[in-house]
Amino acid sequence: MALEADRTLLGPEQPLDEAEHDQRVRAHLAKLANARGLSVDKVVEALNATLASGQPLITDPEHDGEASPGLPSSRKGGTVTQQRPADSVWGVTSVDYQGPPVAQRSPCAGTERCPWRRDAVPGAFPAEAFRLSAPTSYSDSGRRFGCHSSSAEAPRVCAGWLLRGASGNQQVMKLLEAGLIQVPMLPAEVELYDDYAEMAVANGVAEDDPTLAPILRRRSQEMCAYNETPPVGDVAEDKQDRRSGGAG
Repeated sequence: MALEADRTLLGPEQPLDEAEHDQRVRAHLAKLANARGLSVDKVVEALNATLASGQPLITDPEHDGEASPGLPSSRKGGTVTQQRPADSVWGVTSVDYQGPPVAQRSPCAGTERCPWRRDAVPGAFPAEAFRLSAPTSYSDSGRRFGCHSSSAEAPRVCAGWLLRGASGNQQVMKLLEAGLIQVPMLPAEVELYDDYAEMAVANGVAEDDPTLAPILRRRSQEMCAYNETPPVGDVAEDKQDRRSGGAG
């Protein structure tokens, strides 16, 4: 999709003031960067090089299969290593692929919302799927929780998991620190569950289910460590609600 045809983003039929136009352009550049695991500066550099060469621009990552002369493709097809059904519709698919993972830019909205969102319909996905995927949030896990709207042909990491359930995955945390995965955006009005166990229980998994035990044990250890830490400054002012945003 060429930039000039991307009317859903820029809305050329309706005049925009300069500030609103700049905001939309920046948001679109962030989308492109996040879809490819790049910085915005790298995307701008690639787009400028493409323009200078006279080649067409492809700005929608869903159309990378057609052509993308200036940007690395967001399509990183993987090899399916395991498929486990959770019910007659949903299942958990394990995918092995090369290169740094691509993250969803924000927790999915729409009809099938990201299960990490507190405003998602509980039970939209079967409880068995959350039992099967619980190890992604274990301490020292090497597995990642995939976005339900992605596929083996274009796998993406769940934004909600990155924000609330990935702290035990040292590989992912290092990629985040190095900027090889961009931290997903969390809209101001969106609240997420505090951790995997809370999210899974809200979706039908029993709190005493064995698959959640390692997560609950770590939660208990973290709470004990927090309670043993002497308060600094005004406790009322220093206290933060984890659901307000930031990486979990």
